[in-house]
Amino acid sequence: MSLSELKSIAAGLESRLLGLQQRAKTALDKLKTDVYADLSEGRAQQAAILDLLKRAHQQAQRAMLPNAKREKNELPWELVHGLSALGLLNGAKPLPKTPEEFATIVRSDGTLLGCRQWELLDPRWAEALVEWLEHWTCRAPFVSNPVVLRVPNQLRLAIVGDWGTGPFEVNAASSKIANLVAKAKPDFSIHLGDVYYAGTNEQEQNNMRDWPQGMRGSFTLNSNHEMYNGAFGYFAELARNFPLQNGCSYFALENDDWLVIGLDTAYFSPCASMYMDGVLDAGQLAWLAQLPKDKRLLVLSHHEGYSALGDGKTALYQQVEQALGREPDYWYWGHLHNGICYQTIGNFRGRCVGHGAIPYGVASEFQGDERVVWYETELAGDFNYPERVLNGYALISLDGAGLSETLLGEDGSVRWKS
Repeated sequence: MSLSELKSIAAGLESRLLGLQQRAKTALDKLKTDVYADLSEGRAQQAAILDLLKRAHQQAQRAMLPNAKREKNELPWELVHGLSALGLLNGAKPLPKTPEEFATIVRSDGTLLGCRQWELLDPRWAEALVEWLEHWTCRAPFVSNPVVLRVPNQLRLAIVGDWGTGPFEVNAASSKIANLVAKAKPDFSIHLGDVYYAGTNEQEQNNMRDWPQGMRGSFTLNSNHEMYNGAFGYFAELARNFPLQNGCSYFALENDDWLVIGLDTAYFSPCASMYMDGVLDAGQLAWLAQLPKDKRLLVLSHHEGYSALGDGKTALYQQVEQALGREPDYWYWGHLHNGICYQTIGNFRGRCVGHGAIPYGVASEFQGDERVVWYETELAGDFNYPERVLNGYALISLDGAGLSETLLGEDGSVRWKS
């Protein structure tokens, strides 16, 4: 980019942050005075949020130090510009907002610590923070009329996670993947959730407009980013472009041999932790418990069934297994912006396909880890993100009781196959 283009982007970011600042202050004040009937309770919640923002700011400062290691139990990176967004730095050192201030680092999990769009220090993530504050107790009604759709015994599914970055350019990874999915002509295309930055109605409408519909239709799942807007944008998008779901955020496909189950793991996740951990409500658990017991199981969700390193099954996994009365055969999730295939444990195969659009790098922490069968390491050759590896998606073919899976890159190459 030219110097004038960079200056224009920087000016645009400053203007955007100024616009968000008043909204953030108003939302935080409402928590204290309007949301909680007890003023002392509202003040306590406001203080807790400010402490959270302070700790997130400090987390970012530590991460930028030379040879810094990724910390356990990190706070959501959407919080790191919170003090700046609220104008409450109070002498704290501002975080960088442009690539000229801080050069991108590839962290051990593959995330990109930098200021370019979609990287961890991108100031635009402050919009997710503001929407989260504004929708602290305000969310769209939850719909509980899941469809169980009968499908052919031979079935092809395209599964894409964390794809909603738009608007789309010809050479954007999201556009390449959309074109590849359309050419593959799957029976169903399924989005595992995340429309950025905050799942607003406008972002859902704009960023999902080029979603590649399957030959028989499409499905889309709820996620933490959709919940920042209280899921209002998400449920509006269901009504616009995903008629098979009947306005419901979870569903199942059934044939003689398989159940393909799509879950809403975000709606009932705790708001206070920014919906980062997958949780199911009693209604979905009861629905899972009454599904047929004599079929193989493929689970789809936004949140993960394994921890990132594959060293433990999550609380969400325990909920699903207990409700079903058995472990799934396969589980595809997003949320982590990476492409990962985990070692089979018993009969269970876990897959992360959260690499549909967000740029990410080589996750060095997976190297030599026997729990990880494959992870993406091929550079994408992206001039704007030299560290970026290939984004991608999964094609799944069901044929009777058999399943074959192929993970493909944005360039159409086969990255992993079973």
